[in-house]
Amino acid sequence: MKRKTATYLDKAGRKECPAALAAAAERAAELKVKHAVVATSSGRTALELARALRAAGSSATVVGVGYAANFAAKWGALDKKFTAPAEKLGAVFITGTHAFGGVNGAVREKFGCATPSSLIVHAYYAFGQGMKVAVEVALMAADQGAIPAGREVLALGGTGEGADTAVVLTPACSHEFFKLKIHEVVCMPR
Repeated sequence: MKRKTATYLDKAGRKECPAALAAAAERAAELKVKHAVVATSSGRTALELARALRAAGSSATVVGVGYAANFAAKWGALDKKFTAPAEKLGAVFITGTHAFGGVNGAVREKFGCATPSSLIVHAYYAFGQGMKVAVEVALMAADQGAIPAGREVLALGGTGEGADTAVVLTPACSHEFFKLKIHEVVCMPR
């Protein structure tokens, strides 16, 4: 048995982002993970994560996952003022279809029926919006080959802006959703 400490943040949202990134970076360095995937609408949170990882002694590649085009048009797209310095730290950026918009194929194969992905989304929401987002961006990055399916990575998501949840998980492509495994909760809001 291993005993580790999880960080429980006072509340969800951007205000807790520095604490979440510090906890995530520390754990990434301890585990020597090779990839950290993070939701980032502008690129700012990915840049902050890359800086936190380097400060903690981790060389993990940051994969910043931006909004799909239809959402980026409404809520904002990746911005070079954040992505360019993050890329200098080795970060890469992707955008694409949100995984839980297309996960119904995995549900249909697993359960033999066309069950809406909203059931899965709401199960993750029981742990907070950041948990759902962390899992979703891991699926999206695995779908595009930006992170390796089957190897532990750090995944971060948030509520509104910034990151407030970090987990260690083994990602899968969305079509193989049920192979995704969450191993540790590094931090999350209470």
